[in-house]
Amino acid sequence: MTGAIVYSRDQLFALSRQRLLPGVRPEIPVELRRRARGCRSGAKRRAKRRKYKPSVPAIVMGNVRSLANKTDELGALVKPERDFRECSVMCFTETWLHADFPDHSASVPGFRTVRADRDVVQSGKKRGGGIAVYVNERWRNPDHVCVKECFCSPDIELLAVGMRPYYLPREFTSAIVVAVYVPPSADAEKAVDTIHSTVSGLLSQHPGAFLVITGDFNHTTLDRALPTFHQYVDCPTRNNKTLDLLYANAKDAYSATALPPLGRSDHNLILLTPRYVPLVQRLPVTTRSVRRWSQEAIDALQDCFESTDWDVLCGPHVEDLNSMTDCITEYIKFCEQTAIPSRSVHCFPNNKPWITSDLKALLNKKKAAFRSGDREEIRTVQRDLKIKLRECKDTTGGSWRPNSSRTT
Repeated sequence: MTGAIVYSRDQLFALSRQRLLPGVRPEIPVELRRRARGCRSGAKRRAKRRKYKPSVPAIVMGNVRSLANKTDELGALVKPERDFRECSVMCFTETWLHADFPDHSASVPGFRTVRADRDVVQSGKKRGGGIAVYVNERWRNPDHVCVKECFCSPDIELLAVGMRPYYLPREFTSAIVVAVYVPPSADAEKAVDTIHSTVSGLLSQHPGAFLVITGDFNHTTLDRALPTFHQYVDCPTRNNKTLDLLYANAKDAYSATALPPLGRSDHNLILLTPRYVPLVQRLPVTTRSVRRWSQEAIDALQDCFESTDWDVLCGPHVEDLNSMTDCITEYIKFCEQTAIPSRSVHCFPNNKPWITSDLKALLNKKKAAFRSGDREEIRTVQRDLKIKLRECKDTTGGSWRPNSSRTT
């Protein structure tokens, strides 16, 4: 051979087996294609998808037995561990913190610290005790946290923190976490009475709030004092005993999982994963027919009654009072259906009863004024909105029930 044989690129591809080129997708027959099976279920999977906007606050709680020497480990857990990083609230009892221990030494990055150190005078003990609540800043605005109650006695230590997160189901107006610590030597009846009176006062001030009671209860329970609350910790927290409990005023709200203890504490940490389903997703939207009362419709109904010959209508039922009542009632209903126009509306189960279509119209009007930048119009609409809110609440009594429905 006098020279080498040279092949072009296309000739080489033609001689080789059929391969996929970059950017070319294979043709897969329909019968061999993988069918979509939906998304994986479970409380933890749903919590992972929602991250910092759970339906109810995700909570990590436990008895840490001295928090001062465990802040480094807690800070190390927050960054890599999703359970700690994405939890809404962390509640710790027996922190052993005191006034000489500054807040920045007990702080955790990304969380706001709310402390209730043991009072030596009120508790009668110099050492031990203390409650700390860490609230995730990605779950709520740092300014929307306030201390509702703080109580310390030889029988109980209590800290109630009110929060307004970025997202909360419409059936709840706010979230309140009550952290308690009942010492082993405490009087159980006095401790339960204190918790009962505090919770009753909070629910009276905030009737639509989601309330959680958590902490180390030792030898006490709230099953009889608060029968409407549900207890969710079903795993041992210290050896084979369940001393750390969590109560909530919503059914099917959490699932509990045991976590390793913090440091050398003898209590396990408990992760409460939200599995609460909002009412708007749980209950179907209903459609009903409502009457639209106006002055013209009322005048038409009044003319219908004035033109009625009541003697002819009631004559055959003079001797029977019950039949006369039924006859008049049915006639009034017939006139109402004839004179008053009706329309079909959608009823959502999570709407409060005092939210009407007129009130929503004012809210939309306020949004339009805000977009236009007209401050005078915003003040005028806000004044009308305040009056309308008072009228709507006075009409319904200002009460609200979770299973109530209202037109939208």
